[in-house]
Amino acid sequence: MQQNKTAVQGAGELSPVRGVSVRADAPDLRDVEKAIIGKYLGIPYRHRGRTMEGLDCWGFLKLVYADLGYRLFDIEDLEYSKVWGLSGKDYFKEHYGHDWDRVETPQVLDGVLFVNSRGIADHAGIVLGKRRFIHCCRQGVVVSRLDDVSWKKKTEGFYRLRK
Repeated sequence: MQQNKTAVQGAGELSPVRGVSVRADAPDLRDVEKAIIGKYLGIPYRHRGRTMEGLDCWGFLKLVYADLGYRLFDIEDLEYSKVWGLSGKDYFKEHYGHDWDRVETPQVLDGVLFVNSRGIADHAGIVLGKRRFIHCCRQGVVVSRLDDVSWKKKTEGFYRLRK
C-alpha cells in the first residue's frame, strides 16, 4: 500500500494534542519543526504504539506525517516481536522503501534510518534543522544530534517521502 496525500491546502491547524497543533500550511519549516517538538516530545515508548499514549519509532513517523497530510503504510498486519531487528528481517526496507527516495543531503522533515549491529534498519526518525532529529526510542520521543557518535555510526541513510 502506498502513502496517500490528503488535502493539505487550506487545512490550517490539524488535530491539536497537548495544546499544540501542527499547521499544515505553516509558511516556515521552523514553525512546523517547533510544533512537532511541542506536540510529541516526551510521549512514552510503547512497542507497536500508534497513539499519543505510547509510540514506537514507526508509530511516531506515522502520526507526524499524518499531521502533515500524508498516510503512511503500516506494518499493523505483520507480526513483529520486540527483537525483530535481530531476527534478520528488514521490515523498513521491505515494506516502506517504495514510498521514499534515498537522498544524500537531508532536509527538514526527511526520514532517517538507523541500523543495528547486524546491518538491519530497525530504527527511524525525522530530520530537524541544525543536524538534529526527533525520534521515539526506549526513552520516549526525544531530540538527538545526527552528529552524535552513537547515531552517526548507525546511520543507514536519509529518505524523502514521495509526493
